Amino acid sequence: MFPSDAPPLPSAAPLTSAAATRWRAARTAWRLDSRWLALLPVAFLALAAAVEPDSGGACNAQGICRETWGETLALWTLLAEAVLLVGRPRVRPLVPVAALALFWYLPNGLVTPLARWSAVLLHLLLAAVLIGADLGRRRARHQLDELMAPPVPFPWTAAGAPSPVHPPHAPVGRRVLGVLFLVAAAALPLYGLWAQSQQEERDGAAVRVTGTAGEFDRDGLLTVHYQDPHRGDVTVAAPPGAAAGPTAKLDVWWAERPQPGQAIPLLLDGDRVRALGDDYDLSGGALLGGLLALPGLLLLGSALAHDVRRTRPAFEGTAPALAVRVRADAQGDLLVLPVDGPADGPALWRLKEWERYYWAREGHPDMPDRPGPGWLPEHPDLEGYEEDYPESGPPHDPAEEEYGELFERATPDQAAAWLARAGRSVPAVLYRGPDGPDQQLLVRPALLDGDPHRVASVVAPVARAPRLGRRSGRYRERELAVAALTAETVAAAPEAGSDARPLDACRWEMPLPLRAAAGPLAALLVVAAVVLLDDDGWWEGLVRPLWIGSLAIHACAQTFSWQLVADRDGLRVATALRTRSYRWAEISAAAVHRSLLTIRLRGGREFSFFSRPAARLAAFFGGRYDPAAVARTVATAAHRPDLRPAQALPDRLGGPQHLVNRLALTGYAVFTVAHYAL
Repeated sequence: MFPSDAPPLPSAAPLTSAAATRWRAARTAWRLDSRWLALLPVAFLALAAAVEPDSGGACNAQGICRETWGETLALWTLLAEAVLLVGRPRVRPLVPVAALALFWYLPNGLVTPLARWSAVLLHLLLAAVLIGADLGRRRARHQLDELMAPPVPFPWTAAGAPSPVHPPHAPVGRRVLGVLFLVAAAALPLYGLWAQSQQEERDGAAVRVTGTAGEFDRDGLLTVHYQDPHRGDVTVAAPPGAAAGPTAKLDVWWAERPQPGQAIPLLLDGDRVRALGDDYDLSGGALLGGLLALPGLLLLGSALAHDVRRTRPAFEGTAPALAVRVRADAQGDLLVLPVDGPADGPALWRLKEWERYYWAREGHPDMPDRPGPGWLPEHPDLEGYEEDYPESGPPHDPAEEEYGELFERATPDQAAAWLARAGRSVPAVLYRGPDGPDQQLLVRPALLDGDPHRVASVVAPVARAPRLGRRSGRYRERELAVAALTAETVAAAPEAGSDARPLDACRWEMPLPLRAAAGPLAALLVVAAVVLLDDDGWWEGLVRPLWIGSLAIHACAQTFSWQLVADRDGLRVATALRTRSYRWAEISAAAVHRSLLTIRLRGGREFSFFSRPAARLAAFFGGRYDPAAVARTVATAAHRPDLRPAQALPDRLGGPQHLVNRLALTGYAVFTVAHYAL
């Protein structure tokens, strides 16, 4: 399978199925420990904003309120907790414990019993998950440390050559960015202190006048009427609602909202007007500065850890190692499997390759100073000698001219072999293992497209969880499965001859009532949500409803308004707002794989439909839709000109859903703008 002069894989302790079972049992709460946990503090922040009283601030003699430092620190704690859970530092198991202590003992931090006990429950659960995951990581690492003894030489060390792995660069970018964050974090409170002193100086020179309260606008700003002291009496005695003298708008948190006509003490400093007692608030700058300091500290801490790793030798001499098997997932990452387990069995953890090095028999044509044989760094833009690469497998570059032709000429056996090859696993040796202090090194044979015979790749220290859902499938699974199923369909078609009967022209679609009502009903639901929420401000009241509502209406209409027609002229596809037509010569493949109907065009472009919901909806509304029949018709007509439908269907697609969906989107946009303006 491999050339005789390729270096064999080093001999290392095998990761057996029994050891894999013990590792899984030790690695508790692994999948729960993810960056998605950062949504929990954000959700609790929304709960606290809903249940905590608005009058919790400290109010002065003028009836103007400010948030207390306890409230500001509680808000900062929640936001900082979310930032730390996203950053995933090693000390994150202590974050919920510290946050809970702050919430419990802060004066005026959380007032209502619901918020306080919800905080206790949330942070106890967070602490249990994070501490359990950290203890499980340590137990699993201890098991691997025992399994990986004794150390194994690196492949280049065994060959008597120096390490080709470049030492890591100094983390200059992280240092600079971290320092910039810290400078900005320090500048904000300093600017607040300077602005406070400036305001105090202006207050000393300001003139005190008494204004008259007007009405509040929809943004919560109070309109006050006052008289310029240079034009007469400083006290205004205007009736409520009268516009005597100039006006100003005040953005103030009042203990009790002033009624129209109520006297409001003001400070007039030239063109600036503000309420007496509306002093500069330092809490906002301090809050933002504290939040900016967190990523700065995380970046500097990461740079420090990187510097510590740089002081150690980079893959020289010997290191603990494991013999494993690896296979590729749908995204091209590598999944670690036990050596005695099935190739399609559940993976333990996922590896993402960074730097790659390969075994070159005769060096590299662009590196005359490094003759072979030896290990060389792999450059994506530089091609080595053909002898260093195995025979090509399935086509993988849609930009190449022969990409579509190779798929079209593939026999069912060849396409099935390509699919099986993409899902295979290969033996490999993993140095240092996951969750350790240093980077890992994976030595393996060719597995991915374009791989050399032997590859050594640097991998991050952390053990990544295998992906879930469609992304957990085999490498290039959908692409190759569609090609294999298309090849089977074409091979099963009747042979060319006088008895070969052309396919019938067909039409598949969602029922007419559903196509006509999907867009308008979605628009009505979104309009109802806009009316019920009735948010203020240009973002909450205009931009966000237009953005989210239009996407929701279009997604609903796209799901329920599609039509397909296959006839003499080719394939026509109508969706929510447009109709696209494709000649049969433009289509290269069509198949249903994992409940997804995929139609691929020449050049690699494709479009897909979730077939199972569409089939159930069509049956529920009295229609008929068989995605497998659609795929067979399209694939056969695309590859067999003699079997293409002989008749053309004159029916026009897109009616009436195109018109009603455009009207629904336009009407929703007009309503949203009018609702905000009025």
